[in-house]
Amino acid sequence: MNPEQLLEQLAPLRMPEAIGFLPLAPGWWAVIALLSIVLGTLLYFALRRYQRDAYRRAGVQWLLELEAESADVQMLSRALKATALKAYAPNAVAGLSGDDWPNFLRQTCNKLDADALTILSQVHRADPELPTTVDWYHARLWMKTHEVASA
Repeated sequence: MNPEQLLEQLAPLRMPEAIGFLPLAPGWWAVIALLSIVLGTLLYFALRRYQRDAYRRAGVQWLLELEAESADVQMLSRALKATALKAYAPNAVAGLSGDDWPNFLRQTCNKLDADALTILSQVHRADPELPTTVDWYHARLWMKTHEVASA
């Protein structure tokens, strides 16, 4: 036989099938499961933190509205105390007045200066001063960054 005839009898070369992504090897399923658990946990804690800080966002919004209205020191104190009552034990906050009230706010927020929010000690005076831009800034700073013991 002729060698060319023998070559013609051979079947053409076949290319192997492309390797697909599925089905995945068991190791990949483990990686996917682990990533899903980590992502779910992170999402859960982010949602909890968002819900836990809802009172802060509402308080900051209240302060912005009061500042826009040029509210007096009584309204500033009322907004701060309402927020503090949501974050701390009522018996630790409700009775604070005079110098004790701004001192409490400074103790619970390490970002406040030593003389921040001193205007709040004037709440019960007959002619209290109006809060300045700095006072509103310090109030918002406290509202956003005060420290609350973990529950």
